[in-house]
Amino acid sequence: MIKIPTLYEDDDIIVISKPHGLHTVEDRYGVETETVRGIMNERFGRTFIVHRLDAGTGGVLVVAKTPEAHKILCAQFENGTVAKEYYAVVCGRFDSAISVMLPIASANHGKYKINFKSGKKAITTFLPERSGETSLVRVIPFTGRTHQIRVHLKALKHPLLNDYVYNKEISTDKRLTLFASSLSFMRPDGRDVTIEAELSDYMKAAIEGIK
Repeated sequence: MIKIPTLYEDDDIIVISKPHGLHTVEDRYGVETETVRGIMNERFGRTFIVHRLDAGTGGVLVVAKTPEAHKILCAQFENGTVAKEYYAVVCGRFDSAISVMLPIASANHGKYKINFKSGKKAITTFLPERSGETSLVRVIPFTGRTHQIRVHLKALKHPLLNDYVYNKEISTDKRLTLFASSLSFMRPDGRDVTIEAELSDYMKAAIEGIK
C-alpha cells in the first residue's frame, strides 16, 4: 500500500499530502489501482472524498470522516470560499505576474480547452518565483474547473514542464510538475484552518533543475 503522509487529523477530517501519480478515486475506465479513497478507507473505515486533485498532481487534499463534515466542506468548495495555492514548474521564462480569466470547456478524450462560447468562468493568478529556461510559479486559482491551471498555463504558452496531456506526451511518467501547497478553509466546528504541505521530492528536483 502506498504511504500517504497525514498533515492534520481531528474527529471530522483528515488532511493528507497526496503523492504524485495516485488517483483520488477510481478512474472512469475501471482500471484496478490504488486510490486515495481506498487507502483512507483501509486506514480509517468509511471516509468521504471532499475534492479531487488530478492523479499527477501532488499536495494537500481533504477527506471527511463523517457525512456531516463532508456536506459542510463540499459546500465551501462549491461556494469558492476555500483559498488554494499551488506551485508549478513550467516551460520557458515566466517573468511577470498575471491574472487570467479564460473560460474552460470540455474537449475530446478527457482534455479541456479555452472556449469563449460554451466555457465556464475560470480565473487564475500566476506569480513567478524563479525564472530561467524553466520557471517556478506560485499559482492561486479562484475557481475550480477541471484542469484549470494546466489549461491556463498552456494558453499562456508556459505549459507544465511535465504534463503528458498539455505538453509532451510521456508514456511512462504520469506525474505533473504541479503541487497543491496549501488550503485554507473552515473546519466543521466553525474554526478557520490553514494546512500547508512541504514540497514533494519530485517537485524539489524539478525546481533544482531551473537554470
